Amino acid sequence: MNEKNNNDTSNPEEIQIAYSLKLALVGGLLATLGDAISTYAGSLAIDEYVQEARDTTEKDRQLEERLAAIERKLDSFQNKME
Repeated sequence: MNEKNNNDTSNPEEIQIAYSLKLALVGGLLATLGDAISTYAGSLAIDEYVQEARDTTEKDRQLEERLAAIERKLDSFQNKME
């Protein structure tokens, strides 16, 4: 009879341990998911930075070309004035 009572007493503890292990598993999965999302966000940030750098470089190149064209026109105008 005592064995039966011991089994009844240990069952809730086993269930509680199993429940806590399930919670630990879910917590670990959520942490892993959070890490994956953070990694993806970091990857997106790097891609955005690279694209912005490319755009800035292209704009700088276009401005340099325009400045060179203006300088050529100014030199040509100065030569005509002399």
